[in-house]
This record gives sequence, structure tokens and C-alpha cells, in this order.
Amino acid sequence: MDSEREDSLIPRWRAPGATDEIYDVTRAAKLAGVTTRIFLKYHRMGLYQPLGDTQKQGYQFDWDAVYLARQAERVRSEMSVEMEVAIVIVKLKTQVAMLQEEIRFWRR
Repeated sequence: MDSEREDSLIPRWRAPGATDEIYDVTRAAKLAGVTTRIFLKYHRMGLYQPLGDTQKQGYQFDWDAVYLARQAERVRSEMSVEMEVAIVIVKLKTQVAMLQEEIRFWRR
């Protein structure tokens, strides 16, 4: 396992049209369809981490963080659950998808 924290989740896929752009927290929250406060709360709860040095560059996020925030909000809305539960569900769904991808790779 690499040096990333085990509980931090970084999807290894790319959505069609996703770019390697970096967004400030306001833009990332807008793209995710949530308020800046909610976006930062997901970060503090461990759903994703900012890129780079936050002391020097401020909070900056990539498309993966935007995607995860959108997924968590969708889970919250559809299942009427708390943020903590939505985070667990999103993490589990992402881990299952990564494992399915690995299985497909090894079956080739």
C-alpha cells in the first residue's frame, strides 16, 4: 500500500471529459452543487484532501473531490442519511468499484 492514509479516498478513474484542472474551494463547491461550508465539511470529515500546501496556496481541489462531494450529496438526498453515513457509503461504493476493476484486470 502506498503512503496515502488508508481512510483517505482518491478515485483512480476519470469521468468522461474530466480534466486535471485544480479548483479553488469556491469553484469546487459550485461544481459539486454544494455550499462552500458543506464542501469544506466533507474535507474535514475525511472524504477528500486538498492539493498542495494549504498555508501557501489556500484550499485547492481536483475533479475527484468535486465528484465525491456530488456523490455524497446524492446519497444524503436519496437515502435521507447524515453526512457521516453518506461518506461511509461513498467510500464503500468507490472501493467496490476499484475492486471490480482489479478483478476485471486479472481476468484478462
